[in-house]
Amino acid sequence: MRRTTMMRMMLGVGALLPAAIAWGAPPPSAYAASAAAQARPLAPAQRLERRFLQITAANLRFQSEASRLAAARSNNPAVKELANTVLARQQTVQPELLRLLHLRGMAMPIPSNEHNKVLKQLGKLNGAKFDRLYVDEVVLRSAQADITNYEKLATQAEDPVLKAWIERQLPTLRQEFAKAGRALPNASLHGQRAV
Repeated sequence: MRRTTMMRMMLGVGALLPAAIAWGAPPPSAYAASAAAQARPLAPAQRLERRFLQITAANLRFQSEASRLAAARSNNPAVKELANTVLARQQTVQPELLRLLHLRGMAMPIPSNEHNKVLKQLGKLNGAKFDRLYVDEVVLRSAQADITNYEKLATQAEDPVLKAWIERQLPTLRQEFAKAGRALPNASLHGQRAV
């Protein structure tokens, strides 16, 4: 009996749609176009916050993929420890970052071409060359860019939840950066990226 009632309701709704269109109601696709036309552009602070989250998520994904490689392939105990530190941070930060992205209707970004290029290079290297590229490009360069981005957004963000999250992450990023400098003392910092 319950199934019959549901079938009648579904048929009734199906019959209402053509009747609604005949009475002058716009078709369902018109609602999407109307909503898009009424959408307002984001404020500059919101655009900056969204850009920050995109860059942070892409860097986190890149760092974790490279760190998995380093944990498995490096023979240097300091580099292995550094990779495990990055992976541990990734495990705690990723759920929080995903929540911040989802609250804004965003998804994890795909890896950038630059990140894919470094990952491909890491896949071809072994030994000291692998360790050097991992520490230089993945940890030092990426962590320095993250620290710069976090510090910038900490002063410019309007979202109090995002600001608090940034303040919690900065000390860990700074410790990771210092640890990378100790893992390979002659590691260099080539360039920096910032938001």
